[in-house]
Amino acid sequence: METVYALYLAISRWVLPLLSCLLVFLWIRYFRLSRPPRQTVARFVTREGDPSNLYAQEGLIGRSKHCDILLPLPTVEKRHAVVYQKKGNWWIASLGGEVWVNEEYIEEETILLHGDMVAIAEQELMFECNDLEEEDVYSYRMPSGALSLIVLTVFQLVMGGQICLRFLDALPTMLPICFGALVVGQWIYFAATRLMHRPMLLAELPILYLVTLGTAVCACATPDVLLKQLFCIGVGVVGCLCLAFLLRYHEFCYGARYVFALITVGVMAVTVVFGTRIYGARNWLSIGSYSFQPSEFAKVALLLVGGCCLYVSLTKWKNRWFFLFFCAAVMGTLVLMVDFGAIAIFFVTMLVILLMRMTDWRLVTAIGLGAVAAGTVVLLLYPHIADRFSVWTNVWQYASSTGYQQTRTMIAAASGGLLGVGGGNGTLLSVAAADTDLVFGVLCEEWGGIIALCAAMCFVALGFYAVRLARFAACGFYATTVCGAAVMMLFQTALNIFGSTDLLPLTGVTMMFVSRGGTSLIAAFLLLAFFKAAERPACGLETERRRYY
Repeated sequence: METVYALYLAISRWVLPLLSCLLVFLWIRYFRLSRPPRQTVARFVTREGDPSNLYAQEGLIGRSKHCDILLPLPTVEKRHAVVYQKKGNWWIASLGGEVWVNEEYIEEETILLHGDMVAIAEQELMFECNDLEEEDVYSYRMPSGALSLIVLTVFQLVMGGQICLRFLDALPTMLPICFGALVVGQWIYFAATRLMHRPMLLAELPILYLVTLGTAVCACATPDVLLKQLFCIGVGVVGCLCLAFLLRYHEFCYGARYVFALITVGVMAVTVVFGTRIYGARNWLSIGSYSFQPSEFAKVALLLVGGCCLYVSLTKWKNRWFFLFFCAAVMGTLVLMVDFGAIAIFFVTMLVILLMRMTDWRLVTAIGLGAVAAGTVVLLLYPHIADRFSVWTNVWQYASSTGYQQTRTMIAAASGGLLGVGGGNGTLLSVAAADTDLVFGVLCEEWGGIIALCAAMCFVALGFYAVRLARFAACGFYATTVCGAAVMMLFQTALNIFGSTDLLPLTGVTMMFVSRGGTSLIAAFLLLAFFKAAERPACGLETERRRYY
C-alpha cells in the first residue's frame, strides 16, 4: 500500500492545484456571464418626456454623478433629496435642498403617489410607479454552475482519497463520511436551487471550496473532532438559510433593531463577567459542557443593526448615533475581554458601513482619531499587546520565544513549495494553533502555494461579487450589509494570512471556513446569508411575483 500511496500522492499533488486553477477560471467565467437584467421599479419624467429610471427601492436625487436621478444644475445640491419605499408606499425627503411636491414645499418625509409633480430648483419631474413597461426578464437564463460543481466534486474526491490513503492503517470512520457528506450535501443543495428556479451559486462555490480545505485540515490535524466539524457545517447552512429568509423582510428587521442590539450587548456583558479565558482572551462563554464565542455572533449583529439603522440614516440622524453607541458598547466589552483581533475587525467594518451610508467626513475622521487615541491607551494598559508589536517584523530575532509561531509558519510555507508535501505529511501541525490561527501556513505546506493562493482568491472573489450585488441591490439595507459582510471576511482573512507570515502583528483570528472551530464556522455561514439576501432583485412592491431564473 505504501507504493500505491506514493504513486497516488505524486499524481494528486499535480492534479489538485490544476483543479483549483480550473475552478478559479470557471468562477470568473461564471461571474462574467451571470449578470441579471435590471428591473425598473419607478421613474421620474421631465416635461420634455426624458425618463430617469429607478432600479431599487431607494434612490438619491442631486447633481453628484453618484446620484440615481442626476440633475446637473448649479442650484441643485450634490445630494438634494432621497426617494425610497417604506411600508408599501414611496416616500420623498429632503437632504438639505428645497423640494416641492404638487406645488407644496415639504419639510418632512412625504408620500409620493403615481403622477405627483416634484419640483427641485427649476426642474419639474413627474413621478411614475404604476403601469411601467414590462421588461423581458423571464427569458433570461443564467448559467447553472453545474460544470463548476462537477470540477469541485472531483477535487473533493481526489483530496479525500489522498488523505484516506495517508491514514489507511488507522483510518478514522468519520473521514470518508465527512467528504461524502460534503459531496452529497452540495448536490442536494444544487438540485433544490434548480427546483426553486434560483440556481445562484456564485457565493456558494468559493465557500464550498474553502469548507473542503477546512475539512482536509481538520482531518489531518484533529480527526477526532470531524463529527463536530460536520455538525457545525450543517448548523451553519441551516442558520444561513433561516437568516436569509428573515432578511427578506428588512422592514421587520428595522423594527427589531433595538432588540438585536440589546441582546448582543447583554450577552457580551455576561461574557465579560462570566467568560472563560483561553489563549489570553476571556471571550468564551460556557453553558454546561458547551462553549462558544459570543463575539463571533456579534459580527452578524453588527451588520444587522448597522444595515437597519443606516438604511434610513439619510433622514434620521438619531439612528446614526444609536449605531455608534452600539458599536462603542460592543467594542468596549471586547476590550475588557482582551480580544483585540475582534476589535480590529469590528472597527474596520463599522467604518465601511458608515462611509457607505453617509459622507460626513468630519464625523468619520473624528472616529478615526478617537480610535488612535484609544489604541494608545490600550497599549499602555496592556503591555503584552505592546510586546506583540515589538516582535512584529522582528520574529527571527525571537524565533525560540515570542516569534516561534510565525517563524515556523514561514518555514513550513516555504518547504511546501507550489504543490505541497501532501495532507498529513507536514510538520506545522505540531505547533500550537496550527489549524486555527496559522492555518494558512498549513495550507501552504501540505497542499501547496497554488491551493493556498486560490483559497485567498476565494475571499477576493466574494468581495467582487458583493460590489456587484450592492449595485443591483433592492435597497440600501442589502447593499450595506452585503458589503459589510465582504469587508469582514476580507479583513479577517488578511489578519490571519499576514499575521501568521509576519506582515502584520499576529492577532489570533481564524481564517473563515478553513480554520477548525465551531462558533466561528457557524458565524461565517451566517455572513453568507447577507449575500443570499442581496441576490434578490428589486421588482416593485410585490417582489416575489417575478422570477429571474
